[in-house]
This record gives sequence, C-alpha cells and structure tokens, in this order.
Amino acid sequence: MKIEEILTGILIICSVILFILLCIYFYMIYRKYLKERSFTKINNYIRQNDRDWYNYLVLNRPLRNHSTTKNELAAIDTIFVSYVTTMNKDEILERASTYAALNMKNYYVKQLTSRDESVRLHALQRTLVLELKFLVPLIERRLKENRTGSMEEYLLMLKVAARYNRNLFLAHMYKPRLTFYDNEYHQLLSTIDDSYCDYFRDHFEELPIQLKLAFLEYSCINRNLNPSYLSLFEQLLTSECAGIRLRALRAISSYGKISDVKHYEIFVDSTHWEERLVVAEILRFVTEDDSYTYLKKLMLDPNSNVRKQAALSLMDLPDGQAVLQQVTGSEEHIPSTQASAEESR
Repeated sequence: MKIEEILTGILIICSVILFILLCIYFYMIYRKYLKERSFTKINNYIRQNDRDWYNYLVLNRPLRNHSTTKNELAAIDTIFVSYVTTMNKDEILERASTYAALNMKNYYVKQLTSRDESVRLHALQRTLVLELKFLVPLIERRLKENRTGSMEEYLLMLKVAARYNRNLFLAHMYKPRLTFYDNEYHQLLSTIDDSYCDYFRDHFEELPIQLKLAFLEYSCINRNLNPSYLSLFEQLLTSECAGIRLRALRAISSYGKISDVKHYEIFVDSTHWEERLVVAEILRFVTEDDSYTYLKKLMLDPNSNVRKQAALSLMDLPDGQAVLQQVTGSEEHIPSTQASAEESR
C-alpha cells in the first residue's frame, strides 16, 4: 500500500505541474496574440492617419478629432517620435509636446508609475525626446525619495533632472544613490549641457574622485573646450594621484595645445611608462627646441611603445625626419622602432 500511495502522490504532483505548465503555455500564446493584435492596430492607425499628423505637425494645420484608445495613443506616440527625431525642427517638437500635454497626460503618467520597468523606461525616454514637462515633478519626486530602480532607469531620470533641475542633478552627481564608474558618468557627461562641464571645471577639487577621473576621461573626446580647460589640465599635472595626472595628460594631448613645454619635462623621466608614452604624443605638436631634446631621449626609452610614439611624433615635426635618422643611426636597437613607426603612419 505504501508504494501505491507514493506512486499516486507522484502522479498527482506530476499532473499538477503539467497543468501549471499548460496554463503558462496558453497564457504566453494569448499574450503573444494580444501583442500582435495591438501591433497590427497601431500600424493600421499610422497608415490611415499619417497625412493628418503630417498636416498638423509639419504644416501647422488644424487637426481633426481623433479617438484615444490605448492602441491609438501608442500609435500617436510613435508618430511623434518619428517626426521629432527625423525632422529635428523646434516647431514640430513644440506641437507634439503641446498635444501630449493636453491629450496624453494620463497615458504617460500611467506608464511612468507602472510596475513594469520597461514601461517606465519608455516614459522616461519620451520625457527627454518629446520634452514632456508634466512628468518632471514625478521624476524629481522619485529621485528625492531615492527610488532609483535599475541603473538604466536611474541614469534616464538623472538626464531628465539635468535638463530641468540643476541642483537635484548635481546633488546626485556628487553622491550617486547607485555605484557609478567611468561608464555611468560618461553616459551622463556626453548628453548634458556644456555648462555642467564648465561647472565641474571650476569646482574640480570638490568633486568625488570617481567623477574627477570620469570628467578628465570625457574631456579627451569633448571638442568644445575653451583655453581655460588647458589651465586646469596643466595644474593637475602636479597631482599626487597618478590616475589624475595620466588623464590630464591625455586630455592635453586631445586638446592639441600646451602653454609651456617645461611643464612636461618631468614626465620624460617618469617612472610610469604610460605617462612617458602620452608626453611623447603631446610633443608631436610642440615645435620648440626642447621638444626635440625630449623626444630624442624618449627614443631611447626601455619601453617599445614609448619609443614608437616618440618616432611618430618626430616624423610629425619640422626637421623631425633628420633628427630621427640621427638618433637611429647612432643606436643599434632603434632602427626597428623607426620602421615600426613608418608602418603605423
């Protein structure tokens, strides 16, 4: 009897599991059906009403009444994003933003307060693209209450704050509620207004170390820097932090100018080969006599990467080819470096 009872129990359990799996399977099929049906309705609406929205958004003609079912609102949302991002005109953005504020507020508020993170992300993205200012107070409240969500969601909320609430944004940059590394800071720095970079430049010493490093790293690719940034970078060359010094050198190399070659003499003999490498790169646009002296010394560097960069920099300078030949002719181990440099060019 015991074996029969055990087998009966196993059979019941297997039947229950099978029933649950079947329910899940049919539920997923039903969800897929609803999604495809919704997708079809959205596409049909766009196809049938695209002319009306073109007349309204582009030609500024009156818009006839449109019903506002969930699928139709989703279709209008798609139309707005398409026109705003492809045509990139302020008047189109203004009309789309105004219509959304008057007729789609509940639609977007429900998305922003949804339990589904993907839906909230959609609302945050639309806040930035369509400038949905009516959502900003809700986003600010979440940030103030430290309801950050995932890293992706948190970064999107901070991008909104950067546009509409400077103090709140800076507070989170100084003390992020989630752990930020270079990548997270870079995502924010690359999308915010340049005035924030000016602020970080002027208050550099007050910044947390990770933001300092990320700001310098971002400065290497930012092409909108004025001469005041060079002053900061050169001040940082005396920093006790090796990471700051190296990133400051990289930023100067990207900037393409220096104030005085004497500031860089110490790095020719640096114990860090990365610093010697970057200073060799910087000297490519310095035509003073000292530049040739430093590069000749770096051509004898024990690190092959430094020697190669020194050769490349000499080849970019007036009379650099002659100096390069002079050095390679007097040192037996250098010719391979020159050949390698020529191949890199």
